[in-house]
Amino acid sequence: MDRRAVLLTGASGLLGHWLLHRAPPGLDVVALTHRRALSGVPSVSADLRDPAMVAAAVASVAPALVIHAAYAPDQASIVDATRHVVSAAASAGAAVLYVSTDAVFGGDGVARGEASVPDAGWDYGRWKAAAERIVLDGSERAVVVRLPLLVSIDPDDHALGRIRASADGGPPTRWFTDEFRRPALASEVAAAIWRIAGLPADARAGCWHLAGAERLSRFELACHMVARLQLPEAVIEPATHPPGTDRPRDIAFTDARARAAIAWNPSPIRFLI
Repeated sequence: MDRRAVLLTGASGLLGHWLLHRAPPGLDVVALTHRRALSGVPSVSADLRDPAMVAAAVASVAPALVIHAAYAPDQASIVDATRHVVSAAASAGAAVLYVSTDAVFGGDGVARGEASVPDAGWDYGRWKAAAERIVLDGSERAVVVRLPLLVSIDPDDHALGRIRASADGGPPTRWFTDEFRRPALASEVAAAIWRIAGLPADARAGCWHLAGAERLSRFELACHMVARLQLPEAVIEPATHPPGTDRPRDIAFTDARARAAIAWNPSPIRFLI
């Protein structure tokens, strides 16, 4: 990898935490944050929805690579922000590695490979797919890495935070028995992203999948979390999707490229969470 700095968006989020902690020794990683500064980490600040702020932040770092891992659930913070990051990176001569999601696929249980065309049936997946297209159209060196649900303890992922709140006296949380994903440990995913980033530009370009080792329902995943933390089973409850919901039901995707190129071999959640 070029020894110039890597600029990391979303550095204050869950994946950002693990990317900072799994960064290769000696690599200069600069965090791009919006609202929450990070202690002890070189950083710049920008609202990714503001093109001038993004351009100034990227130019001030002059990175070799921008890892765009920022998360938000609205269109402007996904599509518009990505367009601004890609434009600023191009002006600075930087490559872009975009962190995307398995939710760009429709969730019909049919496994999708890296070359599969996104076909999301809900807004979040469509916005992420649009952002992917912006990234891939922006440069032949561009990289898109699609991730599954991320699982983490210390810091807690979103689901685990909800379960702990229930254990602390809140009402039981409800988890779908009819929604299936392939979750992976955030720590392992972060390490894999760095292995992809470390490849030569032509070898890393294009789409990658980092699927988890097992197919689990959201309720099964919650059960594993409860067992791992030795919490009462009553803090979670099974539920099914209400009629008319557009959430993907069964997202399956394959990861042959990552297994061959970076030895991706994720640990089963049920043993390590």
